[in-house]
Amino acid sequence: MGKSNNTRVDRRTFLKYSGAASIGTIFAGCTGNQSRNETTTGSTESTGGGSGTGDNTDTEFNYVTTQTPSSIDPMKGSDNLETIFLHNVYDPLLYYTDTTPPELKNWLAEDYSISEDGQTYTFQLQPDAVFHNDDPVTASDVKYSVQRMMDMQQGFSWMWEGILSPENVEVVNETTVEMTTNEVFAPFLYTLPFLFIVNEEQVKANATSDGQYGDHGDYGSAWLEENDAGSGPYKFSSRERKRDISLEKNNDWWSEFPHGQSGYEAVTIDMVQETATAAGRMREGAEMADQWLPLQTYKDLASEDGVRVHAKATFNPFYIYMHTQREPLSDIHVRRAISYAFDYEAALNDIMSGDSDHLNGPLPSAMWSHTDNLETYSQNLDQAQAELDKSDYTASDIDLNYTYVSGLTVEQNMGLLLQSNLQELGGTVSVNKAPWSNITEMATSKESTPDMLAVYLSFSYADPDTFLYPAWHSSSHGSWTSASWYQNDQVDQLLEDARRTITQEDRIPIYEEAQQVIAEEAPALFIMNQAKRNAISTDMRGFKDNGITGYRQTYHRYYQG
Repeated sequence: MGKSNNTRVDRRTFLKYSGAASIGTIFAGCTGNQSRNETTTGSTESTGGGSGTGDNTDTEFNYVTTQTPSSIDPMKGSDNLETIFLHNVYDPLLYYTDTTPPELKNWLAEDYSISEDGQTYTFQLQPDAVFHNDDPVTASDVKYSVQRMMDMQQGFSWMWEGILSPENVEVVNETTVEMTTNEVFAPFLYTLPFLFIVNEEQVKANATSDGQYGDHGDYGSAWLEENDAGSGPYKFSSRERKRDISLEKNNDWWSEFPHGQSGYEAVTIDMVQETATAAGRMREGAEMADQWLPLQTYKDLASEDGVRVHAKATFNPFYIYMHTQREPLSDIHVRRAISYAFDYEAALNDIMSGDSDHLNGPLPSAMWSHTDNLETYSQNLDQAQAELDKSDYTASDIDLNYTYVSGLTVEQNMGLLLQSNLQELGGTVSVNKAPWSNITEMATSKESTPDMLAVYLSFSYADPDTFLYPAWHSSSHGSWTSASWYQNDQVDQLLEDARRTITQEDRIPIYEEAQQVIAEEAPALFIMNQAKRNAISTDMRGFKDNGITGYRQTYHRYYQG
């Protein structure tokens, strides 16, 4: 392709070759049997049409969570609960569908085009989109939102760091905005569902002058903790910190509530400290509880009248990182020996009750570019010993420490299973717990990173880059996402090439090669793609799990049936 920005690829052509429209076809051969990955325990399945009549005009949705948000500012929020709030109150340019795998769809952007060199994106905004105060959503609001995000350097700003500079966002006219990336970044469109657009004039009018952002003061951040400047399907109503957040339906929303239903008129997010309290709220009639309850609690709730438990493996890989720059794990044969010693069947069936998938390599199978043609490990102590015999070490040299997050019983049980398995091989492992804040600090240096570290990789945007680059590119060293301290120049180059290759069709073989190398070198135990669970009322309809953080809880898609 040439370098002229005047030659443009229209959106339909891009979708055809880059995957937003054809992504489902590409995935079809590698997702396997969907029913195997999705189980529903309890009563009514909620993903069908439901029995709602569309006349529910006074309904309230109660979401119970054991989390509390640090911030509900759209340029600060980033964790699960914060993202749930943000994408229900604010709108991005593009949105994710509720399908598995998720696809991109137009949202505030009615249409878009991409320059031939893959760096300039031109978005046409919905002409009738308005904020909650009835101000129109304009290109200037989009530019301001980018500037605010990158100036504040919080929340999801890491997605565009070094990629998108505010000065490269141009207001063409009131409903047209142009973004030029600093370099080709193929996943760019897939990050945009996390760029929430705020009302520029409203935020400016409520900014204080004594903040840390120079002429912008506090950038309206204090005001946004108690108000909203969004255009989404729900409006912020009230908040009692660490107790609840209330939302009300935006009856003048520029888009439509699906399924011909009127939707819930109000949403209350109740924050509780004890899992027993969350379970009690579900028994009392709450519509949904979050994904962080103990496995036994979900099992107990599944037997309750009016409650079902949804469990589905989508994009939640669990690794046990091995420190590749510390003996004896610096030896590939020791790492492969440990990979063959681990009992994956016991992990999946005994610890996880059979509803999670064994990872075949570093990517979950639902992610495009995943390949089944990889070195896959299953327990085989003879092969484990054969690998150990190839190494410079004996079983007695395997004396390791395994660290997991305090309070996460699944991670603890995985460590105890590993301890037992390596004892069979003749090695030893100590199982240690630490608070998450301590673990993130440990991973900042080679010296303090544990020998083996239990980690769930976060899934952000629907692109292999979100898993592979933070975990396996050497530039990520010093982060918990890269706790194996893996160094392979070939893999570095492949992951860089994949970011700079425009079409999905051309990126797939690059990612397949990278996966092949990583799997063969065994820098981690690729344990499972864990099913995420939610307890859900049997009266609630419209829930579909696309695996995207926050986008699983799409209140505007829910209705009472």
